[in-house]
Amino acid sequence: MLLPLNVRFVLILALLLIGLVPPGVGLAQEPVVGQPGELQLSLRQALRIALEKNPGLQQSANQVETSAINVAQRRADFAPDLSLTLSGAERFDKALDSVGGSDSRDYETVSGSLGSSVNLFNGFGDVAALRGAEWELAGQHDTFTREEQTLIFSTVSAFLQSLSDRELIRVRAENLEGNRRQLEQIEALYRAGNRPVSDFYQQQAETSSAELDLLIAERNYAVSQLQLLQTIGLAPTTAATLTAPPLESLETALVARPPETMQSDVLAQRADLLAGEKQLEATREQLSEAQAGYWPALNLATSLDSDYSSLYKRSGFSDQFLDDNPSATIGLTLSVPIFDRQQTRNQVAQARIRQSNARLSLLQQQLQAETELGQAQQDFGTAQKLIGVTEARLTASRQALAAVEERYRVGAATLVELTQARALFVQAGYDRVKARYGLIKQGAAVAYYQGNWERMQTLLAQWETPQ
Repeated sequence: MLLPLNVRFVLILALLLIGLVPPGVGLAQEPVVGQPGELQLSLRQALRIALEKNPGLQQSANQVETSAINVAQRRADFAPDLSLTLSGAERFDKALDSVGGSDSRDYETVSGSLGSSVNLFNGFGDVAALRGAEWELAGQHDTFTREEQTLIFSTVSAFLQSLSDRELIRVRAENLEGNRRQLEQIEALYRAGNRPVSDFYQQQAETSSAELDLLIAERNYAVSQLQLLQTIGLAPTTAATLTAPPLESLETALVARPPETMQSDVLAQRADLLAGEKQLEATREQLSEAQAGYWPALNLATSLDSDYSSLYKRSGFSDQFLDDNPSATIGLTLSVPIFDRQQTRNQVAQARIRQSNARLSLLQQQLQAETELGQAQQDFGTAQKLIGVTEARLTASRQALAAVEERYRVGAATLVELTQARALFVQAGYDRVKARYGLIKQGAAVAYYQGNWERMQTLLAQWETPQ
């Protein structure tokens, strides 16, 4: 008999995870309100809220409860039943007396029966049904665990996306400010007769384009916040400001991590694959349950009966019902299947198909899990390399922009060169932000696709407790 898994395993794990942060280090035990009605939302708080309020996770918990009820019912099927039946009637009867005349007789009757039955043998179908239900319950526990893991990863991803979009607003705002300063310089040069009016108009267009980019960045941040609130189960009208520690400590640790390699047993701890294996075991028990229909069934039944009739005037109710009329029976019933219109045969065939489908589904899950993990490892390796590439590109483009600005000021460069240099610098800043937050997300993705939550704990602890 299987031991049921703890349905709250990952919930406790997640609470331990987010509890790694010491008090006072950037995160509070409860949501902190800054401005009236505004929630200061940290990743730790977002995870706690998601685990408590996400509707999908609550539905998954209900599925676990349903499976637990099914197991309890299968266990109860081994016990005998017990039923009490009582009936009473008023009878109106006409009969012939001794001289041939009619005689009207009205009388009352009361009867009672206490019965019990229990199955002694049914081809071990009840045993197989119980084992199948226990395997399904264990699989539902693992499914719930994977749902919690998916919710945690989705929350982390949505939180990082919101932080990234907020940082991109800063990049776009700095670009707008730089274009406005450049516009003022070009306007002064134009009024002094040192630059053509076309440069002035072109810079005005570039400044307007920078304003548009800023508006789009602000819109993206608002949308990512709405998606984060939806993920954790809060109303979209909730006013929230994200709080997070610096990235430098975690970024350094992730860049220094050795390259990922695919190992044969790395997926052994993935909860969804464990659930698939247990579902396959459940279908094997369901096949045994169906095959039990070929065997005879033996049942034991017993009953205690009594009755009372007012026709018998010589004795009262208690004498008849309790002393004179009680009777008891006990017997065995053997039912041997001879022909059931191929019902058992068809049930066995369907059970074999379900078992085959479960085996194929598990194989498909394993292939998908290996593909997902392989892709996540490749993406993480690329994200590691992007950190150095984007940092070097940002430094070079900043220096190039400063040089072109100086050359343009003295008339040695055109506005087209200056515009291109600024566009390259802005794009480098954009890519740098995406690379930094992308590295953390890919690090979390590797842990998620491995099903390795000790690694996820370590990753988030390094971020939330920077050295």
